[in-house]
Amino acid sequence: MGDNTAGPNGARFFEKGGRELGWATAVTKRASMVSTLTVFDVVGADPALARSLSFLDRAHLRIEGSDGSSYKFRWASGYGNGQDLRIQGVLEPK
Repeated sequence: MGDNTAGPNGARFFEKGGRELGWATAVTKRASMVSTLTVFDVVGADPALARSLSFLDRAHLRIEGSDGSSYKFRWASGYGNGQDLRIQGVLEPK
């Protein structure tokens, strides 16, 4: 899997209740510094997902990659990063 968590065909995003927020073509986990936050870069988000993630503020979030990978955030916040998006937050313990 490497650092690209979306696999070759992207990833889907879901809110706490299971409602799908949308799709992105690439999701990459950034290298972790000393922080407890996990950071993902989101590229090629569909318009609905881009709107949802840019207003995300300490909310539950689940990312499911087309390769079977899955990440569940206890809380996550999103913001614009140029034409792309960035998500940061704290993952649920596995």
